[in-house]
Amino acid sequence: PSPFMVLMSSLTLLDALGPCQHPPFMPQPQEAAGVSAGLTAFTLKSMAQAKHHIFVDQNHISDAQAWLAVRQKENGCFRSSGTLLNNALMGGVDDEISLSAYTAIALLEMPLPVTHSVVRNALFCLETAAESKDINVYTRALMAYAFALAGKEEKRDEMLHLLRAVAVEEDGSLHWQRPKKPEEKEDLPSYYHRAPSAEVEMTSYVLMAYLTKRPAPSEDDLKTATQIVLWLIKQQNPTGGFSSTQDTVVALQAFSLFGALTFVKNNKGVQVTVNAGENALKQFQVETDNRLLLQCQAMPNVPGDYSIEVAGEGCVFAQTTLKYNVQPHQKDVPFDLDVHTVPETCTGPKANKVFNLAINVSYTGKRPVSNMAIVDVKMLSGYIPSKPSVRKLENHNLVQRTEISSSHVLIYLEKVTNVTQSYTFTIEQDMPVQGLKPALVKIYDYYEIGENRVWHSRTAWELWPLFPRWWLF
Repeated sequence: PSPFMVLMSSLTLLDALGPCQHPPFMPQPQEAAGVSAGLTAFTLKSMAQAKHHIFVDQNHISDAQAWLAVRQKENGCFRSSGTLLNNALMGGVDDEISLSAYTAIALLEMPLPVTHSVVRNALFCLETAAESKDINVYTRALMAYAFALAGKEEKRDEMLHLLRAVAVEEDGSLHWQRPKKPEEKEDLPSYYHRAPSAEVEMTSYVLMAYLTKRPAPSEDDLKTATQIVLWLIKQQNPTGGFSSTQDTVVALQAFSLFGALTFVKNNKGVQVTVNAGENALKQFQVETDNRLLLQCQAMPNVPGDYSIEVAGEGCVFAQTTLKYNVQPHQKDVPFDLDVHTVPETCTGPKANKVFNLAINVSYTGKRPVSNMAIVDVKMLSGYIPSKPSVRKLENHNLVQRTEISSSHVLIYLEKVTNVTQSYTFTIEQDMPVQGLKPALVKIYDYYEIGENRVWHSRTAWELWPLFPRWWLF
């Protein structure tokens, strides 16, 4: 469903802009800095697949395909365009080989035949690149899936053999991770660290490469695929997604392919019993009619001893979710965040009613720049943002968009560098509220959720005698 959601948003935008204007992912007479070849390829594939179910103007598909063809070089590779969505992928380098593999996948999934000139030339680019030993894991995963879609079994097997050599095996599961991955250190009880977006995405591509074989995957391929699925389901959050929309779309596509290949209709069903100690807490019956229904049961006591018993024939997925709040203590944070009112000392008869909020951010992490970052400002109770002042922020070069609600302001930044970026907007009192509670301001990397800034603004409390503390996260 996720690609279709993106597609519907794309089509709505096209209709709103009309015939003389183009959104960033569509062809333009003169290429703009924000045009993304990767996003164009993804949108093209989504439109081509969706047209069998909904109306899609064929001109949009033809124009996007023609735009990609123009960007193809003589060696079959595609010229890079736009900014990389997640610079944790490809080592943070906008790599033409990775882009070419991604584009070839999109064209083959439309589907275009292998004999199509653009596809044929793209595969030539990948076959030439495959001779190099200096290929990062993410790129190799893309190439393996592209070769699998094209039916080039020898190249697919070669890529998978090299990938298997660098795979991480844990408790019967299998996955791939970035080189020099920072060590995760968490001493919280019952805490399970979920992998970042880049690793979920590259592992999902490897899974699809194992599952895409003609006429069908071998028994060994399915065995390896099952090990990969065991790792992927552990990364899934309680609402069914992963770290970002990007890795969620790829992972769900891989799950769908695995489910289609391994599904066996069974009328007997499965009975799942959740035990609290020695007593049965809840029994779930999973049958053909309700196999896609999410069934839940709250655990009455935490901590507690719980177990699950399964009887019958079939496959079920059980997940436990434990949520709790802790006081954050961060070291080596990747963002610097400073927030203050303008003026800093709120005095005068109108100080309670209207004031400006100034936000200064910079990147202090280990990469050259961050990915797309989001500044999330929660409003104090009884206060609302001035919409015109927030919209003016979109005039900044690095501000991609803003979102405004009665209680939050979201500022989407294309990237954050080591140069401080400053943003100011106005906050107005909508109604007086007594006993105000602290509000939150936070900045985080969209694709690396672990990269965020947490700061308790105790000093600011002394500067704002008329307002409660703004807790900065």
